[in-house]
Amino acid sequence: MEISYERKHNDSFMVIDGNGKSIDYENKMINANHISSLLTMSSFALDGKEKRSYTISRKENLEDFIDAHDITIEMLERIIINLQLALDEVGKYLIDEQHIWLSKESVFLEKSNENYKLSLCYYPGEFGSVQEQFRQLMEFFLSKASQADRESAKQLYMAYDLCLKDDYTLEEIIDCLQDREYKESYQDNDEYVQEPETERPEIYVEKVTLEEDPDMDYLTNYYEEDEPKYSFVEKLLSATKGIISKKKSVADEENSYTEDFLVEPDYEIEEKTVLLTDAKAVGKLVYDGNNNEDDFIINKDIFRIGSSKNNDAILKARTVSGNHGKITKEGDDFFLVDNNSLNGTLLNGNILSYRIPYKLKPMDIIQFASESYVFM
Repeated sequence: MEISYERKHNDSFMVIDGNGKSIDYENKMINANHISSLLTMSSFALDGKEKRSYTISRKENLEDFIDAHDITIEMLERIIINLQLALDEVGKYLIDEQHIWLSKESVFLEKSNENYKLSLCYYPGEFGSVQEQFRQLMEFFLSKASQADRESAKQLYMAYDLCLKDDYTLEEIIDCLQDREYKESYQDNDEYVQEPETERPEIYVEKVTLEEDPDMDYLTNYYEEDEPKYSFVEKLLSATKGIISKKKSVADEENSYTEDFLVEPDYEIEEKTVLLTDAKAVGKLVYDGNNNEDDFIINKDIFRIGSSKNNDAILKARTVSGNHGKITKEGDDFFLVDNNSLNGTLLNGNILSYRIPYKLKPMDIIQFASESYVFM
């Protein structure tokens, strides 16, 4: 199957070009009923091949959604619960489960506050059972899980172990992720329990002052030398050096406070000369609007842009979607991608289609909804 994306005005579409054979019964059921858990679909013929177009406006596929958020057990629970509800609705219309394509590219999410509306893709192919397809989704979730959160990773692996069985159900996966025995040590009445702080005993150290005993012998008594005698000229030179040394010390101390983060070493550091061809390409977004947005240095291979706080470039305009778009870096080249934003991303006046990368060049004009930037 070949997947492409199109954008017409404010609507986005996913187009599948494949060899799926239409099932009359299923087509009639889908056309005669509004199945809210399925993407709105239309069929058309082009060059003698049947294609299917799916409306995906204001939605993100599962891959883009997970990439834009830190995956958590709570998020995964909600996604799987919504997936189970969607499959239950489709099952009421006796649609073959192998004709529901469950993959990170074909499952779409639309976030509203803390809730998720999940939409499935119907295509008359042979994708395998729900168990087979969801097992691959779990492998994708595992690849995105943070290993720093050991407890969540452990719980996720426990759920994946269930997927290795042939006859597991999504209800079992949900039960595993909601395992109350596992969470008892972390939650109580929906609030996290913190271990009480124990008072540390105060340690008192008696301050001891040592006084010299005139009758006691000290090592220094055996190594004292007679004070050398100096001429008047030698004393004058010595005093002059002392004044100069003191002034130099004060000047060095003042410089150390006035020059931020500047350290002058006493020795010369030999630095490796960098070839121009070895220097990394750096991109910049220069704001070209009237709403006091910021400029941004593109300092990551995947640089995310949007109004939500988890982006690298956070725009304040309300017309900008939470996960609006991204700029990816490959070698010395930069590519602009729209994340199916509501108001769209334009490059030099041309609106971009979802998920299609467009190569950037200096002085390109980029519009994230109402906010305009120049790529440098």
